[in-house]
Amino acid sequence: MAARDWDFLIWRQASDLLQQAERIHRNFLQIAVGAHYRSFHGKSSFWEPPVNVVETDESLWVISAIPGVAADRVDVRLDGRELVISGERPLPKCCQDGELKIWEIPLGRFERRLTVIDGGNPLSLGETKLQNGLLIIELRK
Repeated sequence: MAARDWDFLIWRQASDLLQQAERIHRNFLQIAVGAHYRSFHGKSSFWEPPVNVVETDESLWVISAIPGVAADRVDVRLDGRELVISGERPLPKCCQDGELKIWEIPLGRFERRLTVIDGGNPLSLGETKLQNGLLIIELRK
């Protein structure tokens, strides 16, 4: 592999890590001020679940971590070239009357948008299942 190829690969990985750090930071800020902001400004914020994307010859597989989310609270759709994963993770009923002391697990509405491009060929939504807290989505080539 040429030195240029390695440079590109390293920059690509660095860019991916920066994007992930930005998502984590954005989620943190939304959690930290979200409830206060919504109550005073009428806005609705959302958090973004993490994803992995795996490509095979026939499909793109998108795996999103959404533990604690019921299947009926998840919506998956293609919007042009974007895959949209949205839904809601509520506070468990056991804790609804208590005072939140530590907030590390994002709750409430979530949405993740991924631009999916496959050389100009349209993708179609295939199998979608929720398994052990992972949402597994097939995008057929």
